[in-house]
Amino acid sequence: MKHNRARRTALLALAVAFLAFAWVWDGLAAVGRRITGFIPWKQFKAAFVALVDRMPAPLALLVFLIPFLIVEPLLVVATVAIAMGYVFWGVIVWIVLKTLSIAVIPAIFELTRHRLMTMRWFVWTFGKVMAFHHYADRIVAPYKRAAAAFVARCRHSAAALLHRRTRGTAQRAARFAARKRAAPRRVA
Repeated sequence: MKHNRARRTALLALAVAFLAFAWVWDGLAAVGRRITGFIPWKQFKAAFVALVDRMPAPLALLVFLIPFLIVEPLLVVATVAIAMGYVFWGVIVWIVLKTLSIAVIPAIFELTRHRLMTMRWFVWTFGKVMAFHHYADRIVAPYKRAAAAFVARCRHSAAALLHRRTRGTAQRAARFAARKRAAPRRVA
């Protein structure tokens, strides 16, 4: 019984982490699409997709992995900088690199997906990742609903409290202003 509880807790934690990463992935993909709205994205996308179409699938996989292959060694350098005492700049570089890699990888995946899906092992892996994503959604759904209900109750309580306090505060402010007007002024 205790073993099942620990296993379920670990699985729930893994599911929450996975969904958090997927949420960040989706959000950064949306940000990436918004940012790319400033460049002639349609022409770039068409040219990039045409280039990917001429590539063999393993080379398209390499294009998809380029941000990872560039960023990971630089993350090691940032970590070493943190360890050597350059904490501020190391953390800033680490955050910027991680954010850029997470923002760029979804955009490149969108452009190379059709070519990557020609490799059977990639389709199998993608299917497993998506199956786990749906499984994680099902596991976390009751907790998400409970959290949403809790937040709604907290908001309702806060609104009621704020309404009560605001009404009392306004009355106190009016009494204070009336006393101040009624008090004689001192001349220095």
